[in-house]
Amino acid sequence: MSKIKRTLITFVIWLGVQFIALLVFPGNMIAPMVFASDAVVIVALWAIKYFKAADLVRHVPIKVFLASLVLGYAALYSVEIIQGQFDIPNLLDDTFDILVHSVWGFFSVCLIGPIMEEIMMRRVVLAEIREATGKKWLAIIISSLLFAVMHGNPIQIVFAMPAGILLGWLYCKTGSLLVPIGVHIMNNTISFFTLRAGDDEPIDITDPYTILSLTAAIMVTVSMIIWMVGFYRRQQITEQ
Repeated sequence: MSKIKRTLITFVIWLGVQFIALLVFPGNMIAPMVFASDAVVIVALWAIKYFKAADLVRHVPIKVFLASLVLGYAALYSVEIIQGQFDIPNLLDDTFDILVHSVWGFFSVCLIGPIMEEIMMRRVVLAEIREATGKKWLAIIISSLLFAVMHGNPIQIVFAMPAGILLGWLYCKTGSLLVPIGVHIMNNTISFFTLRAGDDEPIDITDPYTILSLTAAIMVTVSMIIWMVGFYRRQQITEQ
């Protein structure tokens, strides 16, 4: 069986487990079952040697990690503002409400969920496609499409596609799962507490403060990308 075929089969099985956890169990069981299903997937992927525990803590320079967090926040904030200008349906509104008011929901959405998704989407899907094809950007785009589709919710799909591209690029650039996991945890934690506080109203793009914030976020995004590209280019020169 080819690596890509095995990877896609693994992805489909994982997706099925996720939907079962969301659709079969009653409301008060959704959060603990999502947590449990994520944990089972992580252990299963480790058991079949799709990744090593060391992959989760592979060293990356602290300044690169911090720059990645800044880049992630600025870029995803920009996407959120732009996305908020469109009337995109949220089919899982009730499920989100259950998750953000549960301790199990916190651990699932903010911790184990991001870890599991990054292992699956970046270490399994992206890395396997890149190895099989030798094409980094093809692997990033395909894994991002799958990352978006697997959410199965229009409002999340629109956000997850650019988020997946960013996370995939960070993984390829740094060679460490720790970086996209950190950015993913940060984004989900901010979203979790924003939803919990009920402060998720669409942002008015015509507001001067919003325009200023969006402009600043885009500038920070571009600056951090340029800095990271330059940093790794200097690293390559030094190692030669």
